[in-house]
Amino acid sequence: MNPKEEFRELLCEISRRKGLNELSSRIFGTLYAEPREISLEELSERTGYSMSSVSTIMKLMCDSEMIKRIKKPKSKKVYFYMEKNIVSKLLDMMKENQKIILYAKEKVPKIIQRYKGEKMPKRELEIVENYFKQLKIMDETLKKFIKILERKKVNE
Repeated sequence: MNPKEEFRELLCEISRRKGLNELSSRIFGTLYAEPREISLEELSERTGYSMSSVSTIMKLMCDSEMIKRIKKPKSKKVYFYMEKNIVSKLLDMMKENQKIILYAKEKVPKIIQRYKGEKMPKRELEIVENYFKQLKIMDETLKKFIKILERKKVNE
């Protein structure tokens, strides 16, 4: 096995351990290890799966924004390219998650006040208050991680 194949297999194994199925893992490993875009046909050949199966998974994987679907002028073929800067993508995802957390942090205190004002069951109030505490912890943690990653961005 050459180093490229070994790297691709490592990426596949990591993907499987993260919960991806076999085909998604093969696609991830193949695209990440490849420096250029790959046609749907070539991806099908390299993974050993049918073009129909690969096409179906690629529609889902393109939603992740790490994989780009490319259509070249004067060609009917579809190509795919995977973003290699995972630190930058992780940073983007963290920032998006932080927006959601900030939105929830704004809304939850009002809900807590309504629970208190309407004499709702104490256990339900505790659940909402605990959720709010967790939001604050996640927000603080994300802020720290975002600062660290912004200082250590790779290839930008």
